[in-house]
Amino acid sequence: MRVCLIIEGAYPYIVGGVSVWVHLLIQNLPHIEFVLWTITPERNQPLKYELPPNVVEHVEVALDMKLPLHARKKRTRSQWQIIQHFHQDMDEGRIQFFHDFLHQFMPHDPGGLSADNIFHDFESWQLLKEMYEKHHPITPFIKYYWTWRATHMPLFKMLHARIPHADVYHAVSTGYAGLLGAMAKIRTGRPFLLTEHGIYAKEREMEINQSEIHSGYEREMWKNMFRSLAKIAYTHADRIIALFQKNQNLQLSLGAPPERCFVIPNGIRVRDFLKIERKPHEHFNVGFIGRLVPIKDVKTFVLAARIIRDALPQARFYIIGPQDERDDYFQELKILVDNLELNDVIEFTGKVDVKTYFPILDVLCLTSVKEAQPLSIIEAMVAGVPVVATRVGDVEDILQDDGIVVPPKRPDKLADGVIRFASDPEFRRRCIQNARERAVRRYDLDALIQRYDELYQEYAKPEAERWRA
Repeated sequence: MRVCLIIEGAYPYIVGGVSVWVHLLIQNLPHIEFVLWTITPERNQPLKYELPPNVVEHVEVALDMKLPLHARKKRTRSQWQIIQHFHQDMDEGRIQFFHDFLHQFMPHDPGGLSADNIFHDFESWQLLKEMYEKHHPITPFIKYYWTWRATHMPLFKMLHARIPHADVYHAVSTGYAGLLGAMAKIRTGRPFLLTEHGIYAKEREMEINQSEIHSGYEREMWKNMFRSLAKIAYTHADRIIALFQKNQNLQLSLGAPPERCFVIPNGIRVRDFLKIERKPHEHFNVGFIGRLVPIKDVKTFVLAARIIRDALPQARFYIIGPQDERDDYFQELKILVDNLELNDVIEFTGKVDVKTYFPILDVLCLTSVKEAQPLSIIEAMVAGVPVVATRVGDVEDILQDDGIVVPPKRPDKLADGVIRFASDPEFRRRCIQNARERAVRRYDLDALIQRYDELYQEYAKPEAERWRA
């Protein structure tokens, strides 16, 4: 059995929650051959993971690659009618013509259109003008054209990508990965599964709204693009998996068919964290675990540390996680620590085994402005460390009444939560006991991996048997 994992902007190039999930999935299903089909900003990026032996192939689609510009092919009126109908369909929130649209760009089909057709044919120019006049007539056309080109160029690169052989295709997001999954389903006839850790279209929308690069009409073009890609992926996926109910509701609002939607949460290897034993220590130790990047909002942790330190002179702080993804942000954190005169009580550990720090942590803080289902707080729950976390993703459902949930970007509220755990031992004891029992029951990785194994058996095994026959 061969499963193709389709991954955008994560494993094996970036360390993070999605990458850890992918790595564990592969490692824990050694009887399955995996193919990695990865989408990266540029070619030949260094790998942050050593690939397990059951990864039998790795195919990259780099966004910096040039499109193959073949000689323009003789087009037919029917081809451009299909493309026009597809765009009209998308404007009205439907994608029934995507299957026919995709077949106009078969890379090895003598009648398939090339990128050169898209950028130089008269019919393409006419279609672009119609879209401009319908949606953004007050925008200078030259600006509209270059935004259209920027939003569509990555899509043409996906359409020309080589599809690796597999018995089932499994994308771990919508976006470009979901487009490749839908494309593989249509061109090979094999099953397509989709797992979303965060809701990709909503995440991109948040980033676009906060961007200072794009103006109003550009933002709308980009957001429409990612919403359309989500709908394409949802329509063609055989199973659509969310990590928790709130995210499944967002998928449904974006057009996912309810009958294909399921929830499979993230998990950890419970037995590894149950074995952790507390160690005696002198100070009250507060930890942060995660990548040192803006979306984790480590600055809020540092600002809260100043407040906590004033209230609890015995407090010490550990910022645990890799520092190399955004060196500029890391340098800003060090400057902030210095300005707040916290150099003697804050330690940057770099990338380490978090299990070596849980025995001495008294509270774990999560300060992210965006998360799906953060594993670090589940690990802390099983290890017996109480949690103060921001209200993002599935955090409220994970912690329930057995942790403290605070608004994002509120160092004062974060500090209050830590101080309460330090000053109320009975509340702390109850949270630790209840949180551990629930985490063991709901988030055991072995049981969750088994559910994916069953999915692969259901969808991939019949394909593998037909192919070998």
